[in-house]
Amino acid sequence: MAFVLIAFLAPLLAPWDPYAFVDERDVPPWTNAPVLANSTYFSFAPSGWANMTYGQSIDGRSASSATVNDSVVVSGFGVRVLRDSVTAVAYAVLLDRSATSPGQYLGVEFSSDRGLSWSQRTEIRTVNRFVRVDLTAERVWTLANVTPGAFQLRLTHLADGNSTGLLSLNFASLQVVWLSYWHVMGTDPVGRDVFSRVLFGTATSLEIMAIGVFFALLIGFPIGLFSGYTGGRIDKLLVLVMDSLYAFPGLLLAGLIAVLIGKGVVNIGLAVTVIYIPLYFRATRSHVLSVREELYVEAARALGASPRRIIWRYIASNVLVAIPVIFSLSAADAVLTAAGLSYLGLGVEAPTADWGLDLSAASSRISVGIWWSSFFPGLIIVLLTVGLSFLGEGLNDIINPVLRKERA
Repeated sequence: MAFVLIAFLAPLLAPWDPYAFVDERDVPPWTNAPVLANSTYFSFAPSGWANMTYGQSIDGRSASSATVNDSVVVSGFGVRVLRDSVTAVAYAVLLDRSATSPGQYLGVEFSSDRGLSWSQRTEIRTVNRFVRVDLTAERVWTLANVTPGAFQLRLTHLADGNSTGLLSLNFASLQVVWLSYWHVMGTDPVGRDVFSRVLFGTATSLEIMAIGVFFALLIGFPIGLFSGYTGGRIDKLLVLVMDSLYAFPGLLLAGLIAVLIGKGVVNIGLAVTVIYIPLYFRATRSHVLSVREELYVEAARALGASPRRIIWRYIASNVLVAIPVIFSLSAADAVLTAAGLSYLGLGVEAPTADWGLDLSAASSRISVGIWWSSFFPGLIIVLLTVGLSFLGEGLNDIINPVLRKERA
């Protein structure tokens, strides 16, 4: 009942949209994780500098200036900051030694207000090694100061004395450290909230389970009643078909059906239905074989009751008491089957919130220490299946008076 309640209240309980990329990837649970965002510039003003696009990546090519005091303003640093919680800001510059003449160096100024004001100039003489300049203490940094266009660097070609030559810029970037949002179960490999997806995944699993076991019951129970009561060749044929289906591995059979009819909640529910019809058929038929020999059935038959009336009025009600136990146990197995199909890529399609699908997407991250995005969906699968199994055992104790007396 708790899982049913969660499925209905998921839109109210979920703190985030389960399909939105709300935060940084792989944020640990129960913490505001520091996230490093690093990006080069993507726009620059016209200047005497040549090949400015070469300074956007470390590929052996460099932007260059041949005239002392030439300046260029670069901006458009595409740092990915999703929350206004900036804790550190710095820029990094790499000068190319092989293409930089002696006595030539770089002067760097920064602006965090779209060029309205500029900092004091910082001289960078180191070549062939990244120079990182920490700006954290320069001001109180907010998200607005590091958005593309707001933060700018002015790069100036400087020289010692009257020396001339070439200055080569291999790379320049902006580095921002910000704190992620707080998540109960962390985020998954694409930045979605795991807790929200677990909540919405409850509805997906219960829908597949309900479709699978209810349709299996509606089909397997009447066929079992008819086969067990009538007997003969029809009974032998039905037993042969059902035993053949029952002997086939359930997950494999459901997978084959899913391949034929396609993915989706309804289709996977129908695929699960097929593997549980023999279970209800066999259980119903075995009970009918014993009940049909009872004296009250013989009496009804002697009074002229039709076979249809005998089956549904006298036999079905006595056989039905055993169904709830089978129903709860098959429901637990249906949850595992649905999760297994999604894990194998045969179940529901992304980005549907589904435990098996999320478990599959995050399983490769376990080897690098990112355990939470697969642990919590797996834990919920275990809790639901164990709960349904306990429900089946409890119903068996209630329905079976002999077993209850033995335990007492």
